[in-house]
Amino acid sequence: MSSNRNIPHTGVIAALYARGLLDYLRARGVDPTQLYAPDRVAHFQRVGGHVEIPLAEWIAMFDTAVDALGEPDLPLKAGGSLHLRHLGVLGHVLMNCATLEEVYLQLARYIRLLGQIGQPALSLHGDEAHLLWSWPYDSPPADAVAQFMLGARAMFMRWLTNRPDLRYDAYFHFPRPRDTRAYEQIFGGALHFSQPHSKMVFSRDYLTLPVVSADEELRQQVEAQAQSLLQQLSGEPPLLRELRSFLARNLANGRVSLELSAQALGTSARTLQRRLSESNLSFQTALDQVRQARAEALLRDPTVSLTQIAFLLGYTEQSTFHNAFRRWTHCSPGAFRRRQRSAT
Repeated sequence: MSSNRNIPHTGVIAALYARGLLDYLRARGVDPTQLYAPDRVAHFQRVGGHVEIPLAEWIAMFDTAVDALGEPDLPLKAGGSLHLRHLGVLGHVLMNCATLEEVYLQLARYIRLLGQIGQPALSLHGDEAHLLWSWPYDSPPADAVAQFMLGARAMFMRWLTNRPDLRYDAYFHFPRPRDTRAYEQIFGGALHFSQPHSKMVFSRDYLTLPVVSADEELRQQVEAQAQSLLQQLSGEPPLLRELRSFLARNLANGRVSLELSAQALGTSARTLQRRLSESNLSFQTALDQVRQARAEALLRDPTVSLTQIAFLLGYTEQSTFHNAFRRWTHCSPGAFRRRQRSAT
């Protein structure tokens, strides 16, 4: 089942996803250099998580493997074998979320770190949760990508919660294949094909399951790194990215003054102010932006109290945090938290 006709001419994807496919092939006893150019295989092994490749190349890699091995469901199996290392920084963010619901909030927030592969959409319908995979291009959706994405999310949910018994109903936009055994094994629930969209449907209760590897302190560190990478992709000046990263790491200990920031960045306070001004920012505005982003992330976690959030943002009084958050968002922290709950 080739998807060549569905390859978009635009779009990129994290090179780590290509490495995920190569690792799967090796685990199967297949030498990737027998399928792909050796220099390209070597390149995928060297690159870091921030490097991107054309999305069309990644889809073509699946087509080559499917044709060579005669397995139309190979992308599904490769997705089901995806490891944390294939998600880069985002993988570490997800494994330190408190619950699966927060996992999908953070996945939506940082999905750009994995490339231009569509925005995951989580919606609730009674006692069911629907996780829709979207294809952001004018061409028809690529079958291989739908298989890979849904297979990866199904297995990753089980891994994060240490719940191998989780079951999902799976919907795919392409016709039913002749052999559905791999689909049955990976999802465990009802299978539906020739559907308007590709998605997973599972019990709403799954969203409250705790992530077994969650570590709040480590989460702050990896989120700061994820924010920095996201800003890098948006073309933000390197000095501003470094400043935001430094501020995010040091909010809780209060070491976020202009002077300390400039020292950490190897420049003077005056030069830092001038460089910020060139980006139409003041130091206080940059600090407020970092605090607001961190506050909103923490407010989505119902287990973190407002007092704790104030402390993690570097405030000595909860009232000071309350007033600052109202200034940033025109609503109170409590109202923001209630709105997030009602939205889900």
